[in-house]
Amino acid sequence: MEVTIDGCSNRGKIRNPDFKFCRVPLREVVVDFCFRRVKRSAIAAGALALLTNFVSVPPVVAHEAGQQAAATKNYKDRDEYDLFKKITETTDPKARLQLLNTWQDKYPTSDYAPERLQYFIATLQQLAGSDSTQRQALINKCEEKLKTDPTNFQANYLVSVWGPAVGGSSPSPDLLSEIDTSAHATITGIENPANKPANVTDDQWNKAKTQAIAIAHNALAYVDSSKKDIPGAEAEYRASLTSNPDQGNVSKALADLLLSTKDDKKYPDALFEYARAAEYSGPGLAIPADGRAKLLAYFNDFYTKYHGSADGASQVLDQAKTNALPPAGFTIGSAQKLAQDEANKLQARIDSDPAFKLWYSIESNLKDKGDAFFDSSVKDYEIPGGAEGVKNFSGTVISADPSKVTLGVEDPAKPDTTLLFTTPLKDTEAAKIKVGDKLEFSGIADSFVKDPYMLTFKDPTIPGVETTAPAKVSKKGKKR
Repeated sequence: MEVTIDGCSNRGKIRNPDFKFCRVPLREVVVDFCFRRVKRSAIAAGALALLTNFVSVPPVVAHEAGQQAAATKNYKDRDEYDLFKKITETTDPKARLQLLNTWQDKYPTSDYAPERLQYFIATLQQLAGSDSTQRQALINKCEEKLKTDPTNFQANYLVSVWGPAVGGSSPSPDLLSEIDTSAHATITGIENPANKPANVTDDQWNKAKTQAIAIAHNALAYVDSSKKDIPGAEAEYRASLTSNPDQGNVSKALADLLLSTKDDKKYPDALFEYARAAEYSGPGLAIPADGRAKLLAYFNDFYTKYHGSADGASQVLDQAKTNALPPAGFTIGSAQKLAQDEANKLQARIDSDPAFKLWYSIESNLKDKGDAFFDSSVKDYEIPGGAEGVKNFSGTVISADPSKVTLGVEDPAKPDTTLLFTTPLKDTEAAKIKVGDKLEFSGIADSFVKDPYMLTFKDPTIPGVETTAPAKVSKKGKKR
């Protein structure tokens, strides 16, 4: 029998010059067929539609033309042949499946059992996308095919596609093993140039390859996830998106997986994948518009909570529009990590700088206890006054004029200290105080504001700068 494919890649003719049943020769039979495409599950819609054209036309090969008549297969009777002929003429997959079941029940040991199996696989493949009850039957038929032909691409591919759907959240160990084997066989098969049909262009084949490899990696990710091998599943999802970036649903699956680790080091990549799933709307496996809108809202909320603000979120979304995986070195600063880094830096400064340690202690108590602490322990006291061996505080000049200098002690860009002069500084002395310079000082505290924090010294002492401040006695009785 010769199978020829005409202009429609899922349409063909089966030509047999010498069908036989009951040893009576028949005239040449030409059976025209065209299987309808049906809606597939989003799990493999793009690749399945493309690869169907290459590998899913039911190949009913009874024997090669020119074989000796004695070597040909035979139908058991006219009824079997008529049943076969009706199957080849039936385009509705549900009706064809009924006929195939009748053929199998009535003629379980048919010479054409291998061809019947191919029809079963092709027919169940058509039904699996819209009828979940047929998926297990499809897997069963693929298993049957693989027992005699372990490298059969179509069977391995379909197990990779529908095995995870059949297994669900509680797959059996045997099914996981089958999916694993078939997924690896799918990758090996599609990468073998010998498997490329002659009527398929290089561009078509390369597109099929990227999609089939991606689906195989998704199947392997399912296997690893089911076995709680999270690193393995992550690697497979990344391999899938590398092969075929046009998979918004896989980006979301990877994001969910990364988030499930509860490892904040993986959260930036999870955020990127949520952004990708929300932004990708092109061909392939894009998430429906309403789902993308929900993902976008989730991304924005998650990003703001993780980062501490929405700053930078739009840049991540822009990157995700054109990239399925984050670029090398990609990161998003964590608000918690940033806060911890700042706390660590502050602690290191406290530990290494006695003057700042004393300053920070005073500031913390004033913010915590307010006026009561200021009136009892700070106001009219000379500080630092030699406490803890500290003679002067140090701050960065933020603004300066002869009557007032503003400093940042804790943060060089944030004012927290004011030095007031009853008698303005002479020009020559004021010129010594420059914005951005470090300035040491000590003196008697005059007032403070809790929020925003500001501690004011009136007529302080500044080493190296001559002031004309009047003598003032602190509560400790020491003259300046």
